[in-house]
Amino acid sequence: MKAILVEFSLMTRIIVPDDFDVDNLSGEDYEAIRHKAVPKFKEKLDIETVGDMLASVQEDEEVPFGSAHTDVYYQPSFDDYSKVEDLSSFEVFASKEVAQRAFPGVRIIEYHGGDIEDPTFVDSKYGG
Repeated sequence: MKAILVEFSLMTRIIVPDDFDVDNLSGEDYEAIRHKAVPKFKEKLDIETVGDMLASVQEDEEVPFGSAHTDVYYQPSFDDYSKVEDLSSFEVFASKEVAQRAFPGVRIIEYHGGDIEDPTFVDSKYGG
């Protein structure tokens, strides 16, 4: 598994008063823009094909999958080592279902971000 960064290029057109100073926006001006533009962006995302709006896609090397606190991954419990002796302590699964199929009857534990140092994802090794 890997994390990727997806950037969209979104643009929409809104109507503002003639005296609207785009070079010197106030807090009220930003709120007016948000109020008018956000619904248009939501509509664009619901209707238009997302591929047309992609600006870039790149691998996230700064925060790879498994290192962010919001990332969730799984590992069978080592309580009964005889059931998981082929698994190293740093080997984890991105998919709970793959972990359960690989180690039936073993409790699968959920981890987040840096709970396990330098996790290595082994889903493909176990048919995932």
